[in-house]
Amino acid sequence: MGGKGYENDLFLIFRGSTSANRNADWISNARIGVQFSQNGLPVHTGFNSIFKSMLPSIKEFIIANKDIQTIHCVGHSLGGAVATLAADWVKTYLKKTVKLYTFGAPKPGLMLFATNLTAKLEKKNIFRTYHASDPVPMIPVFPFVQPPLPGYGHFIPSNESILSAEAHDIGKYLTSVKESSWNELERRSPPYNAESMVEEWLKSKSPVTSSSNKIWQWINAGLIYVLKKIAGPLIVALQAGLMGMLTITDMVAMLLKKGLDLLKAAGEWVRRLITKMMQAVGIMVVKKDEDLTQEVIRGVLSKVMEKTNAEAKRAIQMIN
Repeated sequence: MGGKGYENDLFLIFRGSTSANRNADWISNARIGVQFSQNGLPVHTGFNSIFKSMLPSIKEFIIANKDIQTIHCVGHSLGGAVATLAADWVKTYLKKTVKLYTFGAPKPGLMLFATNLTAKLEKKNIFRTYHASDPVPMIPVFPFVQPPLPGYGHFIPSNESILSAEAHDIGKYLTSVKESSWNELERRSPPYNAESMVEEWLKSKSPVTSSSNKIWQWINAGLIYVLKKIAGPLIVALQAGLMGMLTITDMVAMLLKKGLDLLKAAGEWVRRLITKMMQAVGIMVVKKDEDLTQEVIRGVLSKVMEKTNAEAKRAIQMIN
């Protein structure tokens, strides 16, 4: 239960990966699949499995504290993703006021989950805080997204090397926010949310490397931009295919290949995006369109996913 001023509030606090549980956590976290949450919404398989294992204890704790008005779900890193799933479950089944606070959390689910959660909790009750160069909030790549949606989290500029992992440290987050109220921590749109900036990045001839901070944010933004050109408003509907036979990489590779082959306006953007991805993961850039088969594109996407997960895992291991 809460302290002074929070006598009728309950706090559910989820810690991130630690040196003690790191291996078990990341086995689950590396399972980049989609399954239905407790509320029937598409979420990350690994995070959902972890939440389901905790649910009996959460229910027991809540039952033991009946006289509550507000429930705060709080988490850092992997704990932030689990806190997000907990907030969704609590709001659905208990009808209490729920507030969600995450720090450096990975993306917990697809658009349908994020928009549904935002509507239920309301944007004003979702406090997603992340450093610009923290690699963990950059994973998994689209179609996974962060709530609130639509809307922005509390974006905190940072320039640490993505290889240093410093931006993911909870100590760094505490330093960044300790002197500020939530109102002072302005919700701001990062530069990679602006289509004009994404276009400029895709057009740039400068090669990219995986060591540059924010690189995975830009690749993710580029992927969203290109898929919108190919599928437009059908993106949300197409995510339903991820619940069926196709994997995430299969679905996205198929869409990119169709855009390359069938849509003249989108084809150039697909080529630019795949070139950036190849550079980021150290694959020789394919020059001819006929050599960009669906299997090749799928392989590039798989490498991007492997690389982003590896960077995030490395960040967590370095701070524990």
